[in-house]
Amino acid sequence: MRTNAPVDPLRCTDRATTPIIEHVTDIKWAPDASAVALTRIVTIPSSTTITGYEENQVITVLDMRTNTLRELGEGNRPQWSGSGAYLSYWRNDGYLHVMLGRSQAGAIDTSDPEVRWAGDTLYYWYEDEIRAWHAGAAWTVSHVAPDLAIQYPRDDAYFSADAQRFTITQYSLDGTADRYVGVTSTGDAAPLEEPGTTFTEWAPRQHTLLIRSNDRITLHGTDGANESASLSQFPGTAHGWTADARLLVGSISPTVPGGNALDAIPVWDPSESGDHATATLPNLFGSRVFSPDGRWFAGVSRTGMYTTQLELYRCGVAQGQGLDARADPAARSRQARIDADGRRFVRPVAGAITQFLQGAHTGIDIAGPFGSIIVAADDGMIDAMGWVQVGGRRVCVQHARGLESCYYHTSAALVSIGQHVARGQPIALIGMTGATTGPHVHWEVKENERIVDPLGL
Repeated sequence: MRTNAPVDPLRCTDRATTPIIEHVTDIKWAPDASAVALTRIVTIPSSTTITGYEENQVITVLDMRTNTLRELGEGNRPQWSGSGAYLSYWRNDGYLHVMLGRSQAGAIDTSDPEVRWAGDTLYYWYEDEIRAWHAGAAWTVSHVAPDLAIQYPRDDAYFSADAQRFTITQYSLDGTADRYVGVTSTGDAAPLEEPGTTFTEWAPRQHTLLIRSNDRITLHGTDGANESASLSQFPGTAHGWTADARLLVGSISPTVPGGNALDAIPVWDPSESGDHATATLPNLFGSRVFSPDGRWFAGVSRTGMYTTQLELYRCGVAQGQGLDARADPAARSRQARIDADGRRFVRPVAGAITQFLQGAHTGIDIAGPFGSIIVAADDGMIDAMGWVQVGGRRVCVQHARGLESCYYHTSAALVSIGQHVARGQPIALIGMTGATTGPHVHWEVKENERIVDPLGL
């Protein structure tokens, strides 16, 4: 007789066959998981950059039912409405564009590119107003205090998953940040009284708020209750969310060679009943996200020193089934390409280069979604962390042969001084600290204290 192993809904180890989609930077699932909207990089010739090329971001929609692709053109930050009928995205013309099927339903002027759908109603900011849009009609929902008017990118603002709450962060060049939590329907906001906070994030359902400092995590629940724990009690410092908004906290394996490791990341449940579930997830990076129904886990794998590829894994796999990481031919071929590449550094972010090392600019700017993972470009030891003028919060890695790489504008550090890190190991999260034009990392490399181009190493 054959005994079938029980299915584990958080065991996501069965790699799906999808069209090859390279250089994906952001992933957003349709609410019924029938499609996924992707931000990806396209390289175009340029006469104004020192490299002769530049990287643009475009929106692509993958239909999960037919495995077909639909291109929407230039844009980033895609968001689906609650029914999946509408898809909004930010374009560099300064407007939020709303698509209904293949037709444009609106172009909305906003103060902040981050928006939130509640059903088919879109909530967004216009200076001190919270506005809503539905089927072409817009109206004012509420006003915040004049000193909280959004001035992006000096400030950022995020709505909760149900759009009932919001956060506002006002960054200062002296290293301080004023954070507020408010109610959408009234605009009333109060200071977030959590000393040392460097990062906040709404859960994918309702309005539970995650708050991180360098050494603690706290959950503000929908019922107003708070739970807090030291990060030292977890097996790692990276976090994520299950589809039903349970918090995962643990360790992610280095992304080189990429896709050949499965990580066990426990659910954090501080309640007395205690949820002791553990998610088994591939070591993807970029936007690591479950589909709303929990059937899929998505992210990107590293296919070379700089190249990445969209990966989808089915969840609900029984123990002993799915990918055999030790015998994965895709991972072995990727490792061979990495080994054959003469360059030393991997690209530290699944994101688009927005500025090269040229003129007075001392590093490489790579844009990515707020809170997405920054990895170490090479093996080394963490030798510097903390606040610096203009660059904001940084994490620096000392490498062999007098090389040091630093990553600026981060929102949360995932490492500590003196810690040894591997190439591709998560070390920080993308943020907007210091002087920024939006969420990105300023990647700067020195050789014996002299600035060098990391793309040439």
